[in-house]
Amino acid sequence: MVRTLKENYLDLTVEEIYSIIDYSESVPWPNNFTIEKKIKFLESIRDYFINKEEYEKCARLQTIITNLETSK
Repeated sequence: MVRTLKENYLDLTVEEIYSIIDYSESVPWPNNFTIEKKIKFLESIRDYFINKEEYEKCARLQTIITNLETSK
């Protein structure tokens, strides 16, 4: 399967976002991100990795989502 430049760029972008989230002590969220917006954003990244069958990343993201949900 030949991947388009757009698909490759999306993959690189999501991987970079994940690396920032995974390796940062504190995620550098934009000031206007509410907890709900953070959760929605993380869920979309988690769903992306579900489609890629990268379940370790999904589990890590789910842990962050759960922590955010309990901090509401």
